[in-house]
Amino acid sequence: MPIPMMDLSRGSSSGPSECLHCGSHVSRNFRRTFGDDEQRAHRCLACDSRPRVQQGSAAGRTVPYPDPEDQRERNKGPRVRAAERVANRGEDF
Repeated sequence: MPIPMMDLSRGSSSGPSECLHCGSHVSRNFRRTFGDDEQRAHRCLACDSRPRVQQGSAAGRTVPYPDPEDQRERNKGPRVRAAERVANRGEDF
């Protein structure tokens, strides 16, 4: 019986090593520490602020801090919108 192979192509749907919100890569340790019970990251440091992630946004919980998508100027860290920079080949927007 053949062993099923994992699809690693860029066009595949978000896998366990990707943020469910923005698609950025998230490490196994990040998912284990901040993710939900199934070790999935709903948000990451590329699309959310550190205080929100630490309060549970990566696990899919609603947190009391403002969402950077609602107030874009609140999240100015180096990983913010990293997925967009990759898509733009490193150029800032």
